[in-house]
Amino acid sequence: MKEPTVLLKQKYQRLREIFALARQRYLEAGGDPRRPTDNRYLTNEEKQEAFEIGVQVFGVQENQTK
Repeated sequence: MKEPTVLLKQKYQRLREIFALARQRYLEAGGDPRRPTDNRYLTNEEKQEAFEIGVQVFGVQENQTK
């Protein structure tokens, strides 16, 4: 397996930031800290950005959820 590039690391970090933001919003809304969150706590723009970065980072494309 080859070493990830700096750009790939930056994109992966951005994905982590987006998911951390969703987690924070979930917890602030009274969510159970022992359960995972979902994409309901992201804006449409954040969902789209996460989807696009995910395709670039992981190279897998699935049907985008609503």
